Amino acid sequence: MNFRTEQIVSRVKNGALRDAATACLDLAERFGKRAASIKNDPNFTDVGRDKTLKDEAAKSYLPGLKAAYAPIARALSDAKAARAALSASVFPHPDSTNIAAALERQEIRALVRGMKPAERMAFIGASRDERIADAVFSAPPALSGLLDEQFGQLRDLVMNRRVDEGQVAGIREAEEAAEAAEAAMLVARNDIKAIVGLDDRTFDDFEKKAVPTPWLVNDGQTVRKVIPGQRSYPAATADEVALGRYYANTAEYLTDNPGVKLPPVVQQQAAA
Repeated sequence: MNFRTEQIVSRVKNGALRDAATACLDLAERFGKRAASIKNDPNFTDVGRDKTLKDEAAKSYLPGLKAAYAPIARALSDAKAARAALSASVFPHPDSTNIAAALERQEIRALVRGMKPAERMAFIGASRDERIADAVFSAPPALSGLLDEQFGQLRDLVMNRRVDEGQVAGIREAEEAAEAAEAAMLVARNDIKAIVGLDDRTFDDFEKKAVPTPWLVNDGQTVRKVIPGQRSYPAATADEVALGRYYANTAEYLTDNPGVKLPPVVQQQAAA
């Protein structure tokens, strides 16, 4: 692990997510070295260099980055789901048929919105009348004059008051670890984007279309797409047939698609 990577991933407190963040940055570093090799190869024309660079980013390194990012994406989703579940239990959805209660909540939000920012935060956080918190958190932050960050801070404060403080702290810790790991992935993505030399919008479209080269096999009747680690393969689509290649073995496939992440058993077989 180089010094830059170590600095970036040091903020990720979860071991598994730190490994995933490191994998993202390592992949971008490998692409940087590969790009340098391509740019210094006298056998390429300028057009050839640019095409090869984009081809390898599209079929190997960006799909590899997506695979490395997968556990981080799952962690972000899990943390979001945990917070949503806790919020639903702490701040139940108000009864839409109770007009009097709805008007009361509206008045409370108007009162809060009319306060100075510091007063607003103190009033919501310190009030023991739970109707105030329920009114504020049953509507978008702007209706109470709150910024999103303030809304989140106050929400956690009230949650701590209503449930075991450890539950909120655990969710916040999971969110922070996942967000720090995601930040590392974004650094890696920006590194790749800079090397490819595309603007933001063009790179977004380029990334959406980035897929490994399909591994094709013909069973005598149907052209199929090989999925390493599985025993049966689906019929290849027309696009997969057009873009794919007939690789002799896993090692050849990985040589052409170095950013692809294979299941551990397949990796062991390829190394044997």
